[in-house]
Amino acid sequence: MADLGKYESKLLALKEIFSERQEGPDTEVKVVIPGDEEWRENNKYPYVRVRYYLDKDRFEERKIDLHESYLEKDIKDLVNFIEHFIQEFEMEIDQANYGGG
Repeated sequence: MADLGKYESKLLALKEIFSERQEGPDTEVKVVIPGDEEWRENNKYPYVRVRYYLDKDRFEERKIDLHESYLEKDIKDLVNFIEHFIQEFEMEIDQANYGGG
């Protein structure tokens, strides 16, 4: 795993940005970093967990690993990059479950 110390402020900023942002009524986004309850020692990278709820009890989930090359991006570019992945994931789920897109 990369030395995350130099990215700590950026990771904390991402957590704050996505905790305050509403991606949609069916989508939950959480940035997971070392020290968080969901963090596991075998994780190689911090990640963004995206859950798309099909109904109140069922959801699809994707993890977007935040590789060091991603963390080197400007915060605005990184947020846009992550949002692109989220939108792509939502479209995949919609197409698979509802035939839409």
